[in-house]
Amino acid sequence: MTNPQLSIIIPMREGVQDSWLQELLKVQGSTEFILVYPPHVPFIAISDPRLRQITSSLRGELIQRVTALLNASGKYVLSINCDEYLHTNILEIAEDYFTNFPDSYFFRLNQVQFPFNKAPIDKPWDSLPNIQNIAVRKHKDSKNYSPEEIEYTMREIPIAPLNNKLDFLALFRGRKDQKGPHQENFDKKVWKNELVQEALKGVITKLTLFGPIKYIPFWVSDRLMGLSVQARFFEPEKIVGHWLPLPEQLRTEDNPPHQREKDRRYELADFPLLRQFPGFGYIWNLAVFDKGGFLMVWYPRYTLRKIAEKLGLKKPNIYD
Repeated sequence: MTNPQLSIIIPMREGVQDSWLQELLKVQGSTEFILVYPPHVPFIAISDPRLRQITSSLRGELIQRVTALLNASGKYVLSINCDEYLHTNILEIAEDYFTNFPDSYFFRLNQVQFPFNKAPIDKPWDSLPNIQNIAVRKHKDSKNYSPEEIEYTMREIPIAPLNNKLDFLALFRGRKDQKGPHQENFDKKVWKNELVQEALKGVITKLTLFGPIKYIPFWVSDRLMGLSVQARFFEPEKIVGHWLPLPEQLRTEDNPPHQREKDRRYELADFPLLRQFPGFGYIWNLAVFDKGGFLMVWYPRYTLRKIAEKLGLKKPNIYD
């Protein structure tokens, strides 16, 4: 078998309907689908030569997604969730994009959100114009475009400003350097897999603390992988990708009511990132000096307040 052009990787959970996978498998072209399940969750009973279903050694978004990435053999790789639907011509769009922007690391899909059970599964996908015919707006000039122009133009995405200086005041007022046109996250983007696999080597080694002892947070591979690739191949002020315009290429359905997002300690997943790249001030600001960063997990007042909220002694702060 020859390697596929595109690997689509998905961490699975309980209760995913067969109909979702049937829709996803309508994606055309040289594509593989890698679904990674937590332990003891049965595979969806659908057979397709492009489909690979794997059971992860542990439950957790990070370990399931990393397991999928380690098995991805495509030229390009895209990470989505098991409640999302892809444009059937996503591979054609990817090949068109990288032909026109061969130096990019990734491009971001245009995403439309729908309430639970309201995703228009049967709605045909509209065709995207050829990439060379889509106007590109400079990330510094976005304010000069009307809302209509923004929807149908392609925005530049610069690399994260990882060489920013340490910001100790972020411990008291929160970060500021995350604001701007750059992006930290990995998901919803089609990446060059050769860059991802090289960055993945660093991620995997830093999950080992010593000997057989490993540190694998439940969340969040999204920021860890997105910043790992950008840090591994860092070039100041480089344009690393573009955000595609409408019509959408990704449709996302909200989580079921019983699976709403709860208090996720995302900052705990930044520790492997800091171990990989201790020389970048941006990563220190993110992982340690942010008002909600790793240091704050052990900050007595913050910790005591969270314990009081868990015990029902204090009303949770919905803006935390």
